[in-house]
Amino acid sequence: MRLRFNKDAINNIINSEYNIDSFPFTLPKNSILEIGMGKGKMITDMAFSNPNNFYIGLEKYATVAEKAIKKANELKLNNFKMIIGDAKNLREYVNGKFDNIWITFSDPWPKKRHIKRRLLYRDFLNIYKDVLSPNGNIYFKSDNDGLYEFALEEIHELKLNIVHTCTDLHNCDYFKNNYLTEYEQKFKDLNKNINFIIFNYKKSN
Repeated sequence: MRLRFNKDAINNIINSEYNIDSFPFTLPKNSILEIGMGKGKMITDMAFSNPNNFYIGLEKYATVAEKAIKKANELKLNNFKMIIGDAKNLREYVNGKFDNIWITFSDPWPKKRHIKRRLLYRDFLNIYKDVLSPNGNIYFKSDNDGLYEFALEEIHELKLNIVHTCTDLHNCDYFKNNYLTEYEQKFKDLNKNINFIIFNYKKSN
């Protein structure tokens, strides 16, 4: 169910301790990014469980992102921040490199005329390369089978290195410490398969 627009959301975020509004933001060591963090369930759970890492959630929509403030406050996080913005501007947002990047349940933009808006389109993949550590990985999760196939095509086209891929993450032995987004929890309860890819920019053979 889509959240009702909250005109106060952006001001609430700006006035919170979790907002980043001065760019470029210098990344601390062990920084991890989630693109499209939504209400922030996954990234705040990760931050709570991994206090030695620093987590940044990127989200375009303030009404959704505002929900992460409550979660972060409840968990008393001091290793979490958020950016309200667009992934196409990532190079401008940060100074430094992320250890890992998560892309979770992004809009599949199914129509062909919107192909360049997909967060796994090659232009975005080239942006991520500039803000990811040479030894870092990108983790992609999606319930959309078409977007999963598209992501694989783009990754192969750019000759990137696939570390692991599967079409049923919740029954995959490879990845044990999986933190769920709110969407993902709903899909899991419905026994809907979740597609999963880990890849990086080390050229594949």
